[in-house]
Amino acid sequence: MADVAIRGIPDELHLELKAAAERNHRSLNGEIVARLAASVRTAPVDAITLLERIQRRHRTLGPVELGEATLRDLRDEGQGGPGRRDAPRTRWTGGE
Repeated sequence: MADVAIRGIPDELHLELKAAAERNHRSLNGEIVARLAASVRTAPVDAITLLERIQRRHRTLGPVELGEATLRDLRDEGQGGPGRRDAPRTRWTGGE
């Protein structure tokens, strides 16, 4: 197995990687290796399965009308109200 040294990692990135490693119960090196492997190993997309998932989701949700006014209201709601850009934001984790 090859050894590689990485130099010049910004402090903020280093801290983020360390935090991610802890969350994933890995060493810092293990986290970096896992992320590098994920970035170069692409899984083939099964188009039929993907289409079936999209169709199921569409049947579950039904048609969605997103006009300009609705989008503006949703944006404002996500920002804690009109003009509130400093409000804490929630993260949608959705999924099937």
